[in-house]
Amino acid sequence: MVAAQTPPPPSPASQTLFDQPAANVLALMQGKAAAPDIFDPAFLTAVPPEQLASVIASLKTQFGEPQTLEAVRRMDVRSASIDIRFDKAVVTFTIGVLDGRLSGLFITGSRTQGDTIEQITADIAALPGRSGFVVQQLTPSGAQTIASHRPDERFAIASVFKLYVLAEIDRAVRAGERRWSDVLPLSQKSHPSGIAQDWPDAAPMTLQTLATLMVSVSDNSATDTLIAAIGQEKLAAIVRASGHSRPSDMIPLLSTQAVTGLKMPANAALRDRFLAADDAEQTRLVADAGDTLRLKNLDLAVYTGGPNQIDTIEWFASPADVARLLAMLERDGDPVTRAILKVNFGIPPVNAGRWAYLGYKGGSEPGIMGMSFLARTKQGDSYVITAFANNPAADIDQPGFIQLMTRLLDRLATGDAPATRP
Repeated sequence: MVAAQTPPPPSPASQTLFDQPAANVLALMQGKAAAPDIFDPAFLTAVPPEQLASVIASLKTQFGEPQTLEAVRRMDVRSASIDIRFDKAVVTFTIGVLDGRLSGLFITGSRTQGDTIEQITADIAALPGRSGFVVQQLTPSGAQTIASHRPDERFAIASVFKLYVLAEIDRAVRAGERRWSDVLPLSQKSHPSGIAQDWPDAAPMTLQTLATLMVSVSDNSATDTLIAAIGQEKLAAIVRASGHSRPSDMIPLLSTQAVTGLKMPANAALRDRFLAADDAEQTRLVADAGDTLRLKNLDLAVYTGGPNQIDTIEWFASPADVARLLAMLERDGDPVTRAILKVNFGIPPVNAGRWAYLGYKGGSEPGIMGMSFLARTKQGDSYVITAFANNPAADIDQPGFIQLMTRLLDRLATGDAPATRP
């Protein structure tokens, strides 16, 4: 960080509580102010100047040099949203202010200058390993493809598979077989992601609570509890009903515990039998494995050494498969299902706010990244967007992948989409 200099004051006409702190953020980005001179000490205790410098360097690598402060929007008495124009994008931050000093600084979104669907497609295609995506507009005459790359190719999809569990719950509620208020005991503790693994065993939970945890925070314990309650027969039926191109890739629909257990070196013999079996035999093998594939016997080190068995022991689908599933939920889904999907937008709030509705489910593990959206523009156009990246040799750049999807959604939200094709 260079030596501190006094940032230029804002014009008197626009002077507000937040103008000077906002100008200070730009000065910091440009190397014209030092963090200790503009931040509250408590913030710097949590985020040291060296960490700030690293974040700023990353922003410059991605977006070029910061140029101007474009907007300051008051949010409440202590915070504001500000836009700073970089060479390649306008980046939005939320700032907190306490006694005239910055008490918080968060990156909340970006808009890439001169971006196009074609450029984003090329950037997705250039990702290391394999990548694929599809964007479809949902019209009265059916789904029309806007853009795609390897849309029919098989990918490991990580926790995006939980959309199939949600779809079966949705079907059962609409059919009158279940109610969102039904109470189930938390019967299947799994490992994180999620929070329910720390809750009491057999804690009573409504169907809606379990489904919301499964989708919004990708809670594995909620997911496995739902899988056990639904049963493999009905899960297999929803996979087929959704139009999955290779249903056997998702049957049986494995619990998160089973996938982790089957990846373990200690279970190599069981894994080999599983991979050699047909769907029915695979279902029986997993059921008969009992505690071998339960949390108390799992070794989570399988996720610490890089990608592990991502081409064999996983949940598999193509971008087009997941697009068909989302289109089914858009066409037939219960309002509660739509509400569950929009709890976690998956992209920064500023970017998500450009949509009238944005539902999301993502998934990741070493070597796998997936993001899937059901979206409606403020003009009333509906889209499904789903993308995956797989790399058996290295982890996925998750922030970079999220940025690609954010760029794609930004372009669609503004109506910058090429002509559709069947």
